[in-house]
Amino acid sequence: MMKEDTFKSRQDHAREAKQKLLERFRKISSDPALEQRKAENAAVAKAREERLAAKLAEQRRIAEERAAEEARLAAEKAAEEKRIAEEKAAEEARLEAERLAARPKIITASKYALAARAISAMNAPRGGDGQQQTRKSA
Repeated sequence: MMKEDTFKSRQDHAREAKQKLLERFRKISSDPALEQRKAENAAVAKAREERLAAKLAEQRRIAEERAAEEARLAAEKAAEEKRIAEEKAAEEARLEAERLAARPKIITASKYALAARAISAMNAPRGGDGQQQTRKSA
């Protein structure tokens, strides 16, 4: 005999299938092994987040150390450049002072040399009859 497939019977079959599916889901969700796996996965995820946070903190610490080292090196370099500039300025001032101190001596020496040349020219013997003076270039 053939069963007659009516709208009501199809609804009943669909309701039964949904109930079976719901019972199966409830059975799986109440499984203690599933709860244990969920807890293990949560612990793994938490440990992963902690490792990531520790890694980021270490990277931040290293970046801060690098920045501090670079700042220290820049300060040392600036101090060295300042010291070199000061030494150069002091050396230039010393040389200028020596040059200025030597200037009167040079002027005095050149005056004495000029005077000595004039005196030697006056004392030099004149040649011949006195009409012609020969002058040698120095």
